[in-house]
Amino acid sequence: MKSFGEVLAGHHGLAPGFNFLRLALALTIVFYHVVTADGYLRAGTGPILWFFEYSLVSMFFALSGFLITASAQRLDLANFLLNRSLRIVPALAVDILICAFIIGPAVTTLTLGEYFTDAGFFAYLMNIVGAIHIELPGVFTGNPTSQANGALWTIPWEINCYTIMSVMLITGVVRRPAATFLLLAGYVFTGLAVEHFSPAGVQDGSTLHALFVSRGAQLVTAFLCGILAYQLRDRIPMSRMALYACVAIALIAMIVLDARATHSVANRLILIPALTYITIYAGLSRLPLPKILERGDYSYGVYLYHVPFIQLAIFLAPSVFVGTIPGVIMLTAVTVVVVLCVAAVSWHVVEKPVLSLRRFALAGRVNGAAEGRAAMAPVAAVEGAGR
Repeated sequence: MKSFGEVLAGHHGLAPGFNFLRLALALTIVFYHVVTADGYLRAGTGPILWFFEYSLVSMFFALSGFLITASAQRLDLANFLLNRSLRIVPALAVDILICAFIIGPAVTTLTLGEYFTDAGFFAYLMNIVGAIHIELPGVFTGNPTSQANGALWTIPWEINCYTIMSVMLITGVVRRPAATFLLLAGYVFTGLAVEHFSPAGVQDGSTLHALFVSRGAQLVTAFLCGILAYQLRDRIPMSRMALYACVAIALIAMIVLDARATHSVANRLILIPALTYITIYAGLSRLPLPKILERGDYSYGVYLYHVPFIQLAIFLAPSVFVGTIPGVIMLTAVTVVVVLCVAAVSWHVVEKPVLSLRRFALAGRVNGAAEGRAAMAPVAAVEGAGR
């Protein structure tokens, strides 16, 4: 039985299923957000569908941790931060500017003077630096939800994860699985302590709760699991029986637990490692994309733009899309087609050209020339691992 590491090496570090997996996760998130934006928020947190909220972004972060570790083990801190910044910030900035300067003015209930001078407009621009504000003044106020782009809530947690990786890189922990395991265990058990034994004054909105218990803390746990999975890739078997066991764990959790599990730590001890195994197994499997979608990594663009276009479609045709199951189906189909096109433009016009700039930067060099060209394949695989 081959290990994850052997399978990865057999593909020269660029496993065939990761591009498929990223796009599949992004498009499933589109469906979930269609349901919640279309007035079915209670259904989105109800039986079965609650697990979409729990699992999808967590799997993205586990995938990110796995792939980014491949890059971090080859790069110094400057290289790592440059690569991450070029991958994340330019496309995010363009998305924010399009929402703020094109979509917002077109649909706001305020006058343009009021809109462009409102504090909420300037607050929304701060999304570019990770200070998240999901609404624009007067925008989508007649929709079931007024969010301009609620998906941006993950950005600060992504920054937190990159900060953790930076510290791991500086200290050498990025190459030491035992230390990573202790870090992961310490993080989870601190969360358990905060959740169950903290003083009465530590409420849901406290800093401790946010850092160790919240839904965002769940993403950090998944990211650390992904890092550990890469570090132990040569010891983890790529086993169908293990996959079936992890899928069974996920299905049982989906049926037995409910939306409260998203903000509870105990289930993460078992469920997040199971989701991480499923994620890496799928990424290392042969899951080919349609030819038309092989021309770039469109998953980041799909993630960035899907909520604004869901909201815009509801704004333009509420009688068509809101309040019915056929409306949900039609809205999902329309959104998928539109955001795939927008994501393709984002990739070919913004993301890919910006990433090509790394070759001209001194910090873009990989440490250790002896690692050779083969070492670059995992680095290339990481470039789409932003979500």
